[in-house]
Amino acid sequence: MTATTRPRPRSLPSATTKLQTEMGNLYVTVSTDEDGEPFEVFGWLGKGGSFQHGVTELACRLISLHLRRGTPLEEVIDQCRGIQEMQPFFNTMPDGRSVAVLGLGDGIAHILKAHLKVREERETAQEAAIELKAAA
Repeated sequence: MTATTRPRPRSLPSATTKLQTEMGNLYVTVSTDEDGEPFEVFGWLGKGGSFQHGVTELACRLISLHLRRGTPLEEVIDQCRGIQEMQPFFNTMPDGRSVAVLGLGDGIAHILKAHLKVREERETAQEAAIELKAAA
């Protein structure tokens, strides 16, 4: 069976997160689909044309391909989490967690984990609403 890559719509909502790393600031933009799920990832680390910038672009393109082909978000996070190629830098995530960013993949995993947390909160709220309706 061949995986199908979902086509990219003309526009998508997105959010950019800045993380501090040993190699400078890592900027990661996550675009979401109509269900609020991550659809693609863009990143910027280092100067254009540098090794760091090229590896960041490569990682983001491959992650985006997986997201657009339906790889579960949890699997993408598990594959990226914990990869360490630099000294840990502590960052505060948009959801308030304090995390040590170990490298490029690990930083992206932390950002995607925040999207997973939002999904879980949304599902919990939906379940609570269904229970309230059933009780009424």
